[in-house]
Amino acid sequence: MAKSFKVNILTPERTAFEAEAESVILPGSEGYLGIWANHAPLVTGLQPGVVALKEAGTGKTRYLSVSGGFVEVSDNVVNIMSDSCEAAGEIDRDRAKAALERATERLRSTSSESDRERARFALERAQARLRAIYLREGHKEL
Repeated sequence: MAKSFKVNILTPERTAFEAEAESVILPGSEGYLGIWANHAPLVTGLQPGVVALKEAGTGKTRYLSVSGGFVEVSDNVVNIMSDSCEAAGEIDRDRAKAALERATERLRSTSSESDRERARFALERAQARLRAIYLREGHKEL
């Protein structure tokens, strides 16, 4: 059996998720990265995307949508600090699709750079939420 480590996903409102994991794949600031037991210490930014966590003992993979933040890895503990976190099973597909459509339209129609940046962030968050649902259902991509 693979060695395990502790994973905590924290939002400003709550501890969104806690588990022992065999591996975690997460959307780091420079792209997706994998973490296993005894990983070297690390602090990096977190982009909006999907965290794939393989639970220790069961081997079950959980998919969680995060909206960005930071990741800290130290002493076999991974702390993911994000503005939001939703398990794939908690996400309302219709609301996520509607948010994607709204963000896409805002991105097309706005001219101010600050509005475009907010629209890009909303688009990335909606895409991450839908990707989490699709991965949970066994799809490879959107």
